[in-house]
Order: sequence, then C-alpha cells, then structure tokens
Amino acid sequence: MKKFDFSKGFGNIDPKYISEAEGEWKEKKNVWMASFWSKLAAACVILALISTVLSNPKVQAAIKNLALSIGETLGFQKEIELYTEALNISQTDHGITANIKEVVLDEGVLLFRVHAEIDNTEENEKKKTANISSFRNTGITLDMGKTTINGQKLDEYMNAEYSPYSVDDLLDADSDEKEYDRVQEYRFHAPTDLGENLEIHLVLNAFDYDDWEKSVAEFTFDFNISREKILKQTTNKELENISVQTEEGTVTLKDIFLNKLQSSISADVPEKLFQKYEVELRGMDSKGNKVRYELKDDAETEAISRNWKFKTDFWRTYGSAGDDERPELPDPDSEYLELQLYLKSDDIMESNITETYDLADDTYAEEEGKVYDVADDSEWKAVGEKIRINIR
Repeated sequence: MKKFDFSKGFGNIDPKYISEAEGEWKEKKNVWMASFWSKLAAACVILALISTVLSNPKVQAAIKNLALSIGETLGFQKEIELYTEALNISQTDHGITANIKEVVLDEGVLLFRVHAEIDNTEENEKKKTANISSFRNTGITLDMGKTTINGQKLDEYMNAEYSPYSVDDLLDADSDEKEYDRVQEYRFHAPTDLGENLEIHLVLNAFDYDDWEKSVAEFTFDFNISREKILKQTTNKELENISVQTEEGTVTLKDIFLNKLQSSISADVPEKLFQKYEVELRGMDSKGNKVRYELKDDAETEAISRNWKFKTDFWRTYGSAGDDERPELPDPDSEYLELQLYLKSDDIMESNITETYDLADDTYAEEEGKVYDVADDSEWKAVGEKIRINIR
C-alpha cells in the first residue's frame, strides 16, 4: 500500500511568514510567495488529518523508532548518505533536551534532523523547570539571528519542516507527545564558496505556537563539518552559447552546479520576464529522469542588483522511503540535460486596492497590492526552442 507523506503539510508554515504575508509587499513578486498560499491551504487540511490521527485511541506505541534519516525523509533514500554528517549531540534547557541527529550542508541549503524530549519525571515536575508539558503545541526553529557558518550569519529566504512519519506509521504507532522529531530545511543566499571545512554555531529555539515570538528554551550547538565528500561529487561547469529567446528578451544560461542534493543554473534574465511570469526549466537528463528548475533571485536580501538562478528544490518530494517517487533532480552522472523554458502568466496575481489612513494629514491614500488567487492555476506554456546542456 502506498504511503501518504504529510511532510509537505509542514512546509513553510512559519508564523513570521504569515505575518509578512498580511503586510505590504515590497516587490511585485517574492520568490517563495507565489506558492506559499497553495501550500498553506493544503497544510490546513493535512494538519486537521494529523490532529484526527493523533487523537485516535488506537495510536498507542512510541513513534521515535520509526524516524527516518534526512535522505529517506526527503525521498533521496541512500543517495545523499555520503553528504550526511551524523552528530548525535544534545543540549538541555528548561526541562527539554534537544538532540541534533544529522546535518547536511551545501551551498545555500542547510538540513538537519532534530529530536527533542520533555523531562516529565517526578523530580523535574517538582522543580517546575519545564515550560511546556508536551509537543502538541510546541515547535522548534532555527534562530537565524544567532546561527552562523564560519562566523557569518545566514541570509535566509525560505524554510520548511518535514515529518519523518507517514499516516500509516501513525495509525500503527503511539503518539508520544513528550517527543519531537523533524527534518528541517533552510535555504539561504550563500557566499560564492563555503569552503571545505566549516565551523557551525547552530542555535535552536523551542516556542509555543500560541506565542511564537517568545522562546521557552534555547539550545546552542558548536561543531565542525568537512565538505570534502560533497565537493568531490559536485560538478561546476561554465556554459557557452546557450540561450532562449522570449518576447521580453533573451535568457542566457551561464553555468551549472550539480550534485546529488541539488542543482542550479545561473543565468542572465530580463527582469520584466520575471515580473510578468513564473519561469521554469523542465526536461529530462540523459538517464531519463524528470528534472525541473525554478527561476529565483539569489541576491542577498538587501541587494539592489539581481542574481538570477534556476534552482531545484524539495517541494515536489511527495514520496517516502520505499516509494518510487523522487525529487525532480538530474542525476549527477548524466551526460547531458535536455530542457525547455516554460512560462506561467502572472495574471493569477490580482490587483487589490487598499486604503491607508494618514493620522498626521487626516487623509486616506489608496495603495495597490497583489493578492494570490489559489483557485486560478493558469497553464504553463513552452517558449522558444529546446536546449541541450552537455555536462560531460
């Protein structure tokens, strides 16, 4: 029986994003915003399902032994095992013990599996050191203001959280709310080269969903990671004379970055193309695997200039360990990629006029914003000629 992986339901439901989404948009389009509301809508349904499952009296045995590795949870299975650093280091604060089981770090992406437990022993209850009694209403998140790599803070633009359990597992297992197990993903604008040996200062916060701005416990981990293995399996290649003509101008591909975890293709892109459309590259690698790249602005958050890259991601990883589904990533041993540029009209971003009251002038000013219509999913259209990227 095929398992349903509800890990996607947790993706990107960071309260700060909800707060930001309610406010004024600073740009016509945020890279991750276009798909945020569709994920949020799906998440609401899935979270309701999870709540039903966890309240089922048949869900009785502990689920901690069912937890999967980072690679298995994301659908990579054994493919990124060489990239994974097994740490198993713990810190305790306010009656909660957090353990970093595994870490994967590459250019612009940080993955880690965290397991946490609440000490509800009689001695601890008397001391009242635990601020929470269960993980039913408690999350754990990375403190971006304190976490550093080689002394530099991460310029994060997206995060996600994945559960290593399927609904089938939960129906056959215990819901022990004293324990927490997740794989967390953070995407950040990376320096050109992270280097081979990294010093990581990682800080986690436990927080109550009802008061997410207040940390109830903090955990600090300091460790080193060698990227020797992942660098040996990473291809960086400059591209020449590969471009696609569009009505808004020419898209020129400059270089490709590729390993078993992710891939990106840097490009020169007419900015008005990005302003009008969602933009992707889709196709196949030489081994017959489906591949998909999404156009994103990889410049630092405060930068004025753009840094266009087509990037793969994990959002389409619906499979669980043992399933046939996999991320739409190229095989790093492929000889070539055959890709087609696809555009989707930005008409789904509908105008929304709001009035803002200026207390000083005692006047109202109209402002035009953009609202995402989740009911409208306009079709993707192929543009230009197919292109071929020779990797070997």
